[in-house]
Formats: sequence, structure tokens, C-alpha cells
Amino acid sequence: MRRTLYVLCLMVALLTYGVQAYSQDNNTAKQFSVAGVIYDDSGDPCIGATVRVKNEPGVGTISDLDGKFAIKVKPGATLLFEYVGMETIQRTILKDEPSLSIKFKVAKTNAIDEVVVTGLVSQKKVSVVGAVSTINMEELRTPGTSLVNMIGGRMPGVITMQISGEPGQNLSNFWVRGVSTFGAGAGALVLIDGIEGSLNDIDVDDVESISVLKDAAATAVYGVRGANGVVLVTTKRGSKEKIQVTARATVKLSQIKRLPEYLSSYDYARLANEARAMSGESDLYTPIQLDIIKNNLDPELYPNVNWIDQIMKKTSLQENYYASARGGGDVAQYFVSVGYRHEGAAYKQKENQFHRPLSYDQLTYRANINMNLTKRSELYFGVDGSISNHTTPGGKNTNQVWKDVLQLNPLMFPVTYADGTLPTYGQSDLISPFAALNYQGYNSADNTRNMITLKFTHRFGGILKGLVGSVQAVNDRTSGFSERRFVRPDYYRATGRTATGNLIKTLRSKQQDMSYSSNNESWRKYYMEAKLNYNTSIGAHNLGALLFYYMEDTKGSKWGNGDALGIAAIPKRRQNVSGRLSWGYNSTYFVDANFGYTGSDLFPKGERFGFFPSIAVGWAPTSYKWVQKHLPFVNFFKIRGSYGLAGNDNIAKTRFPYLTIINNHAGTTWGYNGSGIVEKQQGADNLKWEVAKKLNVGIDANFFNDAIKLTIDVFRDTRDHIFQDRVTLPEFAGMVTYPKSNVGRMHSFGSDGNISYFHKINKDMNFTVRGNYTWSQNIVDYFEENKLAYDYQSVTGMPYGVLRGYISEGLFKDEADIRQSPDQTAAFGVVRPGDIKYRDVNGDGVINSDDRVPLSYGNNVPRVMFGLGGEFNYKDFTVSLLFKGNTGVNYYRVGMGYDAGWIPFYNGEMGNVLKMVNNPKNRWIPSWYSGDPSTENPNAMFPRLSYGSNNNNSQLSTFWKQNGSFLRFQELNFRYVFRHRKWLRAAGLSSLECDFVINNLFTIDSAKYFDPEQAWFNGASYPIPTTYSLQMYFRF
Repeated sequence: MRRTLYVLCLMVALLTYGVQAYSQDNNTAKQFSVAGVIYDDSGDPCIGATVRVKNEPGVGTISDLDGKFAIKVKPGATLLFEYVGMETIQRTILKDEPSLSIKFKVAKTNAIDEVVVTGLVSQKKVSVVGAVSTINMEELRTPGTSLVNMIGGRMPGVITMQISGEPGQNLSNFWVRGVSTFGAGAGALVLIDGIEGSLNDIDVDDVESISVLKDAAATAVYGVRGANGVVLVTTKRGSKEKIQVTARATVKLSQIKRLPEYLSSYDYARLANEARAMSGESDLYTPIQLDIIKNNLDPELYPNVNWIDQIMKKTSLQENYYASARGGGDVAQYFVSVGYRHEGAAYKQKENQFHRPLSYDQLTYRANINMNLTKRSELYFGVDGSISNHTTPGGKNTNQVWKDVLQLNPLMFPVTYADGTLPTYGQSDLISPFAALNYQGYNSADNTRNMITLKFTHRFGGILKGLVGSVQAVNDRTSGFSERRFVRPDYYRATGRTATGNLIKTLRSKQQDMSYSSNNESWRKYYMEAKLNYNTSIGAHNLGALLFYYMEDTKGSKWGNGDALGIAAIPKRRQNVSGRLSWGYNSTYFVDANFGYTGSDLFPKGERFGFFPSIAVGWAPTSYKWVQKHLPFVNFFKIRGSYGLAGNDNIAKTRFPYLTIINNHAGTTWGYNGSGIVEKQQGADNLKWEVAKKLNVGIDANFFNDAIKLTIDVFRDTRDHIFQDRVTLPEFAGMVTYPKSNVGRMHSFGSDGNISYFHKINKDMNFTVRGNYTWSQNIVDYFEENKLAYDYQSVTGMPYGVLRGYISEGLFKDEADIRQSPDQTAAFGVVRPGDIKYRDVNGDGVINSDDRVPLSYGNNVPRVMFGLGGEFNYKDFTVSLLFKGNTGVNYYRVGMGYDAGWIPFYNGEMGNVLKMVNNPKNRWIPSWYSGDPSTENPNAMFPRLSYGSNNNNSQLSTFWKQNGSFLRFQELNFRYVFRHRKWLRAAGLSSLECDFVINNLFTIDSAKYFDPEQAWFNGASYPIPTTYSLQMYFRF
């Protein structure tokens, strides 16, 4: 086995390094024989260390499984010994060396010498003057569903919210420095190797680095695409090292912990009677019926169904596999990888030819090679892509399934009747969530993406030394194929029993044989770029210049329904010219000037190009000797600031907002039966870019031999020319739809930063603690709206997305309290003691929409997000953890459209009831019903019960307001790395890494009944689970 593995390693070395065999005939010049053993810093043999001759491309070898090597070289040749993570060693050979001993030292890097990708260029950290967040990729070597989920709580400047735990949908929405516009597009630009892409379509082990560009100094070069921030992902390339083969296997157990608890049938029936009594109505259930329900005597007419238990298992399994190979020599370097993941859902579903369980499968692949055509020219060729399949129920989307769970009471109907037939309910003969998951067929969506990249790079010499030019072409194709296999069985409704006790059922919906439908969509993008980058040093001055051009052409075969004119299918095109000039002096003073000049076909001729400049400066006084002398504990300190413009061309939901589109098939009135003509879209005159004016000031500091690292930024982003409706036009203007124009304005401000502390206890033991935060707030400076009666009704001057409702004054005590309070009946109908009492804000004696005021910031984007984590290392054992959380966000149990459960019996029988309502202390009960005055609790969690619609208590108000902040124990990771074991060598492994990871251990919050990230819609979605993962990395 050992011999076979060594032969394989040697074959790879021959392929990647192109080792040239030395001729042993009499004409060969004298050569020295060199042999020996290579050790790492711990004294263990290095397997596969590179040994090559300096300045002789293709001449070299690798060490074997015992660290041994042998090579012949010319007299005076210099050997280079290289190994991953170790300092390169040079030895000049002047004689035969039969027993050379080489011992590596761990490579040391200075924090300020770290290289950061800052957009189109890479810079040493010391010279970066823009606001750029990066992350150590070691922190992300943990099981996760997507990169977006993994960076949440780990990177300053990034705010994430995960709204679902369902396979295929368990992704996070994310924003860079929050929401800065109320225009159509507020999301950040994601570039993978310079090409727009998705963080959900890439395996974390394919990623070399991630940078988030936050200010104008970093984003201006992206022109119209940089206003909302830019996420740069750089993937792995080949290396001039021996082949490195890595395999990863992950098995994950997903457990559902947080689920709402609802009343049993008996308690539901009791409270239903109470609710009807509160409205002066007779009991819904007689004493005999209550006895039948309590003793479960008739489970078909009076069932006791826990719908969550019927559709959910507690656990599901997920798998993730990955393999890669990386290596190369002086002539070529390559990287190849493939990954696969399967996610199963925790639904209780059957599988047969008509039904498939909900699942998500994805295959990712990547292959690239860098070929050195000459000493100065390089050709890169890469292929990457993904193939995915998402299978879902055929009857309803799963969000609707969860809404049904919230509203179906346990008494409404059984899961199935005794004979196996299925029930239906409501006037429209709706079906249960169990039937939707198991009896309606399935949908299957396949998506394929493939991208081919070709890039040529040339490094100039002579008087042009320092100039690097490159051209790149990309063909990016995506296709989607979806199919629906729909089947519907017979559905019945039971209405009673015959005199002999037989169930009386009525057929409500006849069986439908399986039907089939499908849909094809495809997109293609052509992208081309050319770049000139120049860097040189003159004495203590460092100079840099960049000139960059790109163009892209994107086209889809199906862009939307109802596009009779085919406008949406016209290719989308952009062009951009960007530039950058940088100057640095003695690692102390820094100046960067950037610009982007971008054209987009979304705008009319004459307005298609926009110019977006920026300037950034930095000062690092720690380069002064007097600072080093008097403040020796300050290893690095830099103050930086930037100001500039960035653009956003994603301003409208329509393809060409400047065009006026006529609809000649409009409806008519006044008895005319022909088709009418109307302006479907009023073209926007003087259409402009949305422009972001970005100001940023920040500091970077390292203390105590780089043990403490600190970065803090404060920012302000002002948006002009936001595209919105011109609603102030009078009705007599005759407009069917409002015209739009660039009149909106908004600004956001805040701060983000991170701090870390590293402490080395001894050579075997160390620990790191790190934290980060992002705080962002916005204010709408101008939003066109009609004249309002009161200033507090205006959108202008308020945070974007502010929620408006009523201020609760508690619960009405009695009829006298109702009579003495402002009138609520005109707006909400009959009001009784125990109902919510509202504040008369404008003092007119009547409660109506004029009393609705701003209550809180929007409920789905937190103002503050933070993370706290670290790791402890002892030799080859590591324990790491991560806490993440947010604050500055509220949610409302009622008033947002997800009221079921929180307003008991909100629509008669179509309303489930939470268990907590059963506690008399939690609801207001009149003393005449309970016989106890103490049940008229003015601080009750719920108002009085009512059966059917209660317009008064269902309003968005402070009564239902809850704090949405949370602190989540996001991750706990136990890792052990096996190295230098004989059994590893026997298996051909250099190391084996084992991780046991728990995600979402617990959360401290006020929601309790669902995940706090899902609180803004009362948990009406697949829960976010706790996962237990066993992950193994095999390194060959």
C-alpha cells in the first residue's frame, strides 16, 4: 500500500512539476547527489514536501511517506524546500550531501502584511484606506447550508435574517450596513471571481477569501452596482506545491425544537363556549358534546388532532460530501473540486410513484488551471457550476401549509375518516396540511448553472516593470426546468351520524387523475473585461494605478408572464470604465482616488452613463520612530476616511421605466363593449441614477504584539434620486397609473467594527476571543405623498418601513370606562369590557385611522447585529464557539396578517388557540362569568375572548408589541486533528480532522413559541432546527 501511494505521489509530481530526468550518459556534466529527510516543526517527517531547483523550471521531486527525498543537481545549484504553512528553506549544493536533514519552521506573518482583496486589486492591510471587512476562512470550515448563513454574526457590516429552516429555502436575507434605500433594489452586489453570482451556489471549501466592501472608496469602481455594498468571493486556484487531495464527509441530524403548542379539543371547546358567552351568544358545545370530546368517544365527528404532530417528525438527516485536488509546478497549477449535499425535511410524508418527500439536492463542481505560457504570460481556464433539484408538495407551498397549521383547530375534522377517506373544510373545500403534503402529487424544480472563464495575463518587464495587463471572457449560462405532477383524491365532509350510528359523509370534491405540466427557462450572460494594473516604488513612495473596463450582456428566454410586447426579453447591457490612483509614503500616509463611469440600458439615451468618483486618505503614525519608542505596546494604528459616490441602476421593477407603454385591450365602461386604450405605463421623464453619497471614518489598531486587533468604522449614506410614484398629481389629470420620477431621498447612518484577542499560554496551548457588531439606522428625507392631516402620519422624517398602529391604553374595565373614553365603535364596531382601549392621539374624541402613529422600526431588518466567538487550542484539539444576536427590532403578535392563535377564535372555527390562553391569568374574564373579580385582569396577555371577527382587538397596536431581540448560541465545535500517526501513513493520509458541531443550541429571547428570526410572521414557516453534525476531513 505504501509503495503504491508513493508511486502515485511520484506520478503526480511528474505531471505537475514536469520533472525532467537527468541524462546519465557520458556527455552529462558532473552532478552532486543529494538525499536526506525533511521534518516539520514538531520533528515529524513531512510527506510530499516539495524539493526543487531554483531558477530551473520543472526540475524537482517530493518527499516520500517517511519524509525522505533524493535528487541530483549541478554544482552550485540552490535547492528550495517548500511545504504548506512553513517557511521556505534554501540550500546551495557544493558537494554530495547523502544525509541532509531539513527541519521546517512555521511561517510567520505580520498582521499588517496580510493581503486583502479590496475590489479589482489586492492590497496589504497596512495600505487599505477603504472600509473592508474580511474573515478568516478557518472560521467557516463548519457545516452550513450556505455562505450567507455562515457569515451571519461573523463579519462586521453584514446583517442577516434567516426566515426558514426548510431544505432548499433555509437561506438568509442579508444587507450590507442595513437598508439604505426605499427603491426597488436594496441588496448587496455579490461577485464570485469578479462575476455576479449567488452565495448559495458555492461550497465553502472552494473559497479562498471573502471581502465585504462597504464605503465609496471600495465600491466606486463598480459604478452603478456598488451603492448597496459589494461582497467579493475569491475561489481557490492551483499552487506550486505537491498535489493536495482533500475529502470531506458530513452527516447532520436536524432536530425541530421550537414549535407552538395549541389547545386540546376539550379545552378548545370550553374556551369556545366562553368566547361565545362574551359576545352574548349561546354555547357552541353542549354538556353532552363536551363529554364526548373529553373522553374521545367519537374521533370522526369530534376528533382531537394535533396538526403539528401529524405533519412533523422531530428529526431528519442531511448529508454533505466534498473532494478537491490542488497542486502544480512552475509550468501549470490546477484546482479541481466536486461537492454534493442532500437535505431531507422533517415532514411526515409518503413516497410512491405519485408522491415524493420534500428534499433539496445540489451538486457543485469547479475546475481551473493556470498555465505559464512564458515567464511573464499566463493563461487561465476555468469551469464551474452547480446542479440542483428541489422537490416540494404539489398542492400547496409549504408556507401555506404552516399558515393552515396555525388556523386549524383540533376539533374541525380528523386527519382521515375511519375508512381512510380524506376530509375537507370551508366554503371553498380546503384541504388539511396532512393532505397537502401527502395526497396532491409533487413539484420538482431543476436548476443548472455552468460558467466558462478564459483569462490571459501578462506581466510587463523592462521600463514597464510593475505593469500587469489582463483580458477575460466569461460565458455564464443558467437553465431551469420545473414540472408539476398533480393528483387529487376524493374529499368528503362529515355532517353527523344516522340513527344506527353510521357516519354521514358528503362527497365534496371528486378525484382528479394525475395531470402534468412543465416550464422551461434559461438565461445567458456574456461578460468581458480588460484591466491594466501598475505598481511601483520610488524610494519611500509607493505608487499604484488601475484602469478597468467591462461589458456584460444578459438575456433570458422567459422573463415574466403577461409581457405581450416582449420588452422583458430584450438583453440587458452594461458597460463600465473604472480607474484608481494610489499613493503611499513610508507606510505612513496613504491616498486613494477612484472612479467608475458606468452605462446601463435601463436609462434613456443621454442619461445612460453616470460618473461616480471617490477619495480616501489614511495616516498610520505608528511608522514614526518616536511613536514606536514612547508607545511600544501600539504595534499598528491607522486613521482613515473616505467620501465618494456610488450608483444603483436597479431602481424600478419594470424593464424600461422611461418608456410609455400603451395597452389597447383595456376594459371600458358606459355600455361600450369594445376594447379600450390606456397608458399601462407612464414613461418617466428625466430618468436618473439613484446616487449614494458615502462618508466613512475608521480606525485600525493592533496592540501588544498584535494580540489585540481592533477596527471601528462610522458611516453615513445619503441617497438621492430614489425612483417613486408622483402621487400628488390630481385625479382630473386622467392618469390610470401614477407616473414615476427620481424625487425620493433617504439617508442611513451607523457604525460597525470588530475586536479580537489572542493569547498564547505555552507552545501547545492558546485561545482567541473575538467580537463584532453592526449598527445601522435610516431616515426617509423625502417621500412624495398627498397632504396629510397630521405630521406623524408622514413617511418623511421616519425610518423606512416604520410600522404604524394604535397606542394601547390597556383593557376596558367596564361599560362606564367605555362610555367615558373616546368612541371606538365607529371604526371597529361593538366594543365590550375586556377589549383593547386605544389612545386618542389627535384629541378629537374619536378613535380612527387618524390616531395611528409610528410604533417601531420595520420588523424584518434589525438595527443592530452582533457576534461573539472564539476558540481554545491545545495541541491538535480545538473547541470553538459562536454567539450571535440582534436588537433594535420588534414584532407584533397581531396586526400583520399572521394572527391565528393569538386572537382566539378570530374567525369562528377557523382559528387555533395557543395553550397559554387556557391559563385564566393570561386572559381577561368578566367576573359575571368566572364568579371571581380577580379574573378581570387589567394586565392580561390576551383581551376578552370573542367568537368570530373582532375588528377592535385585531388592530396593530402596542398591546401586541414584543421585543424581537435575541441572543443565540449559534455554534459549538469540537475538533481533533490526527497527525503523524503510523496508521495515517499506512492509509496514505497526511492528516484526519474530525469535527462534532452543534448549531443553534439555544436562544435567549421573548418569542419562546417560534424562532425569533421568524417572529415577524409569528413562525408561519418551517422552523429553524438545531443540528448535530459529524464532519471529517481526509487530507492525502
